[in-house]
Amino acid sequence: MGDLFALTIIVVTVILVVALLVLAKKQSKMQQQLSESQCHVEQLMDELKAIYAGAAGQGNHIARIEEQLGQLSDRQEQLDEQDPSNQGYSDAIELIQSGASTDELVRHGLRREEADLLMRMHGVKSLG
Repeated sequence: MGDLFALTIIVVTVILVVALLVLAKKQSKMQQQLSESQCHVEQLMDELKAIYAGAAGQGNHIARIEEQLGQLSDRQEQLDEQDPSNQGYSDAIELIQSGASTDELVRHGLRREEADLLMRMHGVKSLG
């Protein structure tokens, strides 16, 4: 009976040692996977930081472009106000809308081609 007990102890000990070795191997593998995952997360964080920096740079670039566009728009308005021919076109359009003919536009200083174009663009359209 003592031999059976000793044999049982030895078998249980061997099983426990094997189980510990298997668990140690699994833990080592999991530790390696965890380390690889942490490296991957760090790489992703670096990429995300680069994307954020790029987006911030693009935002600044867009803001500068919008500012320049506003300045150009203001400058264009100033130039339009200074250009006497623009007022002539506005007056001609008003004349067209009040029923003036192409000949009347020519008498007001427009060239025939300009008058024809303005009549096509702003003249009364017939309904039929």
